[in-house]
Amino acid sequence: MRGSESGAVGEGSIAWVTGAGRGIGRAVAEALAQRGLRVVLSARTAAQIEAVAAAINGAGGKALSIAADVTKPDELTALVAQVREVWGEIDILVNNAGVWRFTEVAKTSLEEWQEQIAVNLTGAFLCTKAVLEGMLRRGSGHIINIISVAGKRPYARCAAYCAAKYGLLGFTEVLRMEVRKQGIRVTAVFPGATDTPGWGAEDERRALMMRPQSVAQVVVAACFAPPDVMPEETVLRPVPGDL
Repeated sequence: MRGSESGAVGEGSIAWVTGAGRGIGRAVAEALAQRGLRVVLSARTAAQIEAVAAAINGAGGKALSIAADVTKPDELTALVAQVREVWGEIDILVNNAGVWRFTEVAKTSLEEWQEQIAVNLTGAFLCTKAVLEGMLRRGSGHIINIISVAGKRPYARCAAYCAAKYGLLGFTEVLRMEVRKQGIRVTAVFPGATDTPGWGAEDERRALMMRPQSVAQVVVAACFAPPDVMPEETVLRPVPGDL
């Protein structure tokens, strides 16, 4: 049963995952496809999401890859229109696209600051805007923001990233406050250290980190929560804690 018809997620529901070419985004897209959802994969690098879509489709799932930059409203509007033409209305949005740089405040350039705010915070706002009107019209939908534990506590050399993620938490909470009575669920997921390509290949801590697939299972659980439940937030850290 389609989610937009029932208010519940089911086979055939449409989920859009940003930053889906690798890491947590790829794992979320693959996990949702395994549960019978049709997944829309977006990222700036077309080759990455095309490869993920091919793997999902080859395994019997349904995936559509559309290259788009989350900081460019026109590209997001075009993506939603293309999905509507091919499949229909988007039921679930997973705002996962993100960038980070480990830099001390004194050495952070304006360009680095603006990039992290634009992708991590403004990008989530713009993607949400692209689907929110349709969700409000239908009275159903689910927006999941992958925030990071850096949205709950500070980390040295992460001023721009923390600022963006603290801001994303505030945005998420206000959005939930505004739309929950209209039948739209808004969930914040706060992963700790996760073994993704963003970490250096020689970083010995990677063996202690969570796997992207583990984070994805939590996202899937939120999507399939009973329709009378609002999964508000989940904090995930590796068993050893902060690394």
